[in-house]
Amino acid sequence: MRIHTKIAAAAALLCAAVPAQAAQILGQISFNGFVRPVGATNMGAATGLDFYNFGMPGTSTGDGGAPGTIFAALGTTGVFSGITCIGPCGTIKDLPTFTGGPIASFFDIGSSIFFDLSSIQSVTYSADSAGGSLKLIASGTFRIAGYDDTAAMLTLTTQGNGATSFSATALSAVPEPASWGLMIAGFGMMGGMLRASRRSVKVRYASN
Repeated sequence: MRIHTKIAAAAALLCAAVPAQAAQILGQISFNGFVRPVGATNMGAATGLDFYNFGMPGTSTGDGGAPGTIFAALGTTGVFSGITCIGPCGTIKDLPTFTGGPIASFFDIGSSIFFDLSSIQSVTYSADSAGGSLKLIASGTFRIAGYDDTAAMLTLTTQGNGATSFSATALSAVPEPASWGLMIAGFGMMGGMLRASRRSVKVRYASN
């Protein structure tokens, strides 16, 4: 399965924002891709997550443990402001179980923004007619050249069953009140990107 893409230079935008002296990474970035449940037939009972690699065929049966593809990314606040990418934008590693240890470079965007996952804090499930969904919260560290490594939180939410989209947001600090308006606007843009990606999937891909 191949995907026709438009790529924005997220890495170049990021480099322009790197300060002369190291500083904490502050801000928020959202992204999405596609995933299937591990250990169950639906997300409402999954014990792990297999993120799809768009460069490999046969994703209906997984991709052999290869890192998944981040399809779109949107920076909404702080260091990440102005970053917009319609994929491929980076990679995200599979979660064979929700009880595994630290994962270095769990995801990266533009080979410039890295998140090292330290531990999974919680996994909550929701039932629905599509097979359920789950929300995962994990702690970790952001790494960006020119900045201090900064503690961060990752929130990842799946929707539906099988080859579904997901969205995730990493927070390196509690946003200032003035940032909430930007965050809300950013989520609105991200929703549009998700809807657009779903439409393109329906048009461009055939089931395996």
